[in-house]
Amino acid sequence: MGSTFMGLETARRSLTTHQWALQATGNNVANASNPGYSRQRLTLGMTEQLSVNFGGTKAGQFGTGVRGETLARIRDLMIDQQYRDESVKNAFYATKEAAFGRMEDIINEPSENGLAKSLDLFWASLQDLSVNPDDTGARSVVRQRAMTLAETFNYMSSSLTKVQDDLKAEAGVVSKKINDLLTKINNVNRQIGDAEPLGVLPNELYDERDRYMDELSQYIEFERVPVDYVNGETRGNSQRVAEGRVDIRVVVGGKEVKLVDGLTGGVGKMDDMTMTNAAGGTSKLTFNDLPNGKLKALVDMYGSSTGAEAHDGAFTKMLKDLDVMAQEFSTEFNALHNTFYDGNVNDNPRKKGADFFVVGDAKTLKVNSVIIDNLNLIAISKDQNIGDGSGALELANLKNKLLTFTDGSSTATTSIGRYYQNVIGNMAVEASQNANLAKSTFALMSSSDQRRQSVSAVSLDEEMTMMIQYQHAYNAAARNITTVDEMLDKIINGMGVVGR
Repeated sequence: MGSTFMGLETARRSLTTHQWALQATGNNVANASNPGYSRQRLTLGMTEQLSVNFGGTKAGQFGTGVRGETLARIRDLMIDQQYRDESVKNAFYATKEAAFGRMEDIINEPSENGLAKSLDLFWASLQDLSVNPDDTGARSVVRQRAMTLAETFNYMSSSLTKVQDDLKAEAGVVSKKINDLLTKINNVNRQIGDAEPLGVLPNELYDERDRYMDELSQYIEFERVPVDYVNGETRGNSQRVAEGRVDIRVVVGGKEVKLVDGLTGGVGKMDDMTMTNAAGGTSKLTFNDLPNGKLKALVDMYGSSTGAEAHDGAFTKMLKDLDVMAQEFSTEFNALHNTFYDGNVNDNPRKKGADFFVVGDAKTLKVNSVIIDNLNLIAISKDQNIGDGSGALELANLKNKLLTFTDGSSTATTSIGRYYQNVIGNMAVEASQNANLAKSTFALMSSSDQRRQSVSAVSLDEEMTMMIQYQHAYNAAARNITTVDEMLDKIINGMGVVGR
């Protein structure tokens, strides 16, 4: 038979349980604007049943109240993984899109200040000189246009190199950020491993670790692998719903490598193209070995050094194309210029032209100082006649001459203008593809994030509804205590007084 005071205990349990449920709801409301917070809900369960004999063979069980089972956070780990999968893809393409944007700003084509326009103006100045070969002004224009062309090459090369250096420095910063996040995840792992055996669910630590993993997913692609509950075997978890410690693993060369070992507490690190695993082993990576993400995008843009990890990035390729273009152009121009006679009529015999350009790559190309100092050294005469400008016309026709451009891995035979158009076209196509992919992956990432927020984010309307529900339950429990108290008062003070 139950105790006379059982009703008080049942109501007391309801009061206490709903008080904690209200506390959890209030905490959700307080953290509604906290990014990365997962709403929490107190799971309610029945207390032990009390068997009662109704007389004879009749018996039954009465409930003895309610209790809180677990204070669990509402989170869908599958949606989290979907979000991180899209996040790493978006980070890869968005980083490349931004880098290509900087490249396009430097190349600046089509425009009135780009390399194509500088070439056109140089060819036009030579055509004008062919009509007025003895005009000092026309010669001065040729010299100035040649200097502008060389300076355009120099500017583009130095600017691209500067951005390339910036990308390499940013890759170093990203590597340090990755290492910092791995260390933080490892530290939270340890705290979770210390707390769970005590019977609690460290929801704040789970949220903190998820925030670190969300951020890490921007930099490298990884897999989150639980290690405290494997094949039905628990390793320190006092509750089945506990998430436990996790490994952070990446795939390198088709093999899984641990960067965080949840069981041993080992933590690895990334250093650009070098990886150290959680056990301490170090290995050099090729570009294809790098996990997808922002770090790989940066390497794909700036390129990497020689050796096993060598990779020609987009900026390295553009610089090589400009170097090949500058060297082939200046070499061919000099070779033709040297076949004509200069404009120094006092020389007897007349001399053939000197090198017009100092041959070099795009960064070092310049007009020969003797040409800058003496306009008469611009050689355009084929018959030693000062009035002959046919050489200038032939120099201008180099615009359409088929030249051979070799960058070490490929060879192209075309005019200098078409070669440059091909370089710019390839850049534009790749930049456009990355922009479209960045837009698509951002849409998928946003969609995944919305699904995740619909599960774990705090809805003030829902919390207010739950708050009212728990408040009514609390009030009903308090009213129940009052009723039982009145019943007990009647039994204690009102019974047995008849006939006094």
